[in-house]
Amino acid sequence: MWRRWSRLLELLGRVRLGRPPKGQVTVGHPGAPDALGGHRWTEYATAERLYDVWGPVPGSVWAPFHCVPLFAALDTIPKDRVGPRDPDRSLAFSPPTALPLPPLPPLPPLPSLAPLAKPGALAPAWVTPETLTFLNLPGPRSVEAAAWLVTTAQCQPVCTFENWPHPKGLLKPEDTLEALLRWATTVAAARPRLQATSPPLWICDSDRLGTRAGKPGEFDNRYYLDDSVLPGAGILSKGGVRRILYVTLGGDPTPTLDLEGYFADLLIAGLPVLRVDLADPSLTAGPFATPLTRKPVPTYRFHRSAAGGFGTEVPQPSSGGGG
Repeated sequence: MWRRWSRLLELLGRVRLGRPPKGQVTVGHPGAPDALGGHRWTEYATAERLYDVWGPVPGSVWAPFHCVPLFAALDTIPKDRVGPRDPDRSLAFSPPTALPLPPLPPLPPLPSLAPLAKPGALAPAWVTPETLTFLNLPGPRSVEAAAWLVTTAQCQPVCTFENWPHPKGLLKPEDTLEALLRWATTVAAARPRLQATSPPLWICDSDRLGTRAGKPGEFDNRYYLDDSVLPGAGILSKGGVRRILYVTLGGDPTPTLDLEGYFADLLIAGLPVLRVDLADPSLTAGPFATPLTRKPVPTYRFHRSAAGGFGTEVPQPSSGGGG
């Protein structure tokens, strides 16, 4: 297994093999069911299997953009601390006895997907063969909406989760990892219908930029999407993409900072960029309310991990007073 995984990392060329960040996290609960009500999610509880089920069709032009770090983190966490969790309700199962886990903490409040945007709803009309869809929702919701579009619109998933989980992390990507496990069997059942030419679906965590810098002793795992994750106009043309759709769930109607400049460049290249708000029952695609401009991302504020992706511990200030 790891021989194939190593070749995959070499192919992507964006993850440097090294030690993952230290720090024990809990991902869901090993006794929890998946979205289909069973426990076949355990078949996808390794980095390679989960990475594959949530990635593009092998040989697809989109394969090099599928990010590794969050999936790789799965193999660094003891299996008795890994499982799915339903973010909509309390755990509705009887956990096996003698599990050495504390009760799960409550999930942070997240906006709910409307029924017409949940897995099992009809495919939206705006997903067409020439459309690249960006799901830019809070991580777990983005994964849930992706399950909807993979199963109903036969979209190829591409995950952009570039950070490592950590108990002192500014962000909690383990919540997204729980959702990836929860919906893995649902997506796996739909994969036989996917083709290399199926419309691409970029799955993004809208909280990735964070809200503040890390303090000493914290783990700064904020990240941004760069050129290694965002295909240029030439690649889009090669993949048959003729327009871009930016999907959000309420909130700020303008794109996240690291996407606004990218979208502005695509508009200059002649690609239409439209927006859909899943909080709008009509699910209508339309233009942005204000013009898109290229704004620089303050990349110096983000910290890459020695193991690839993003996430490093914020050091204590120097005793010499140098900060």
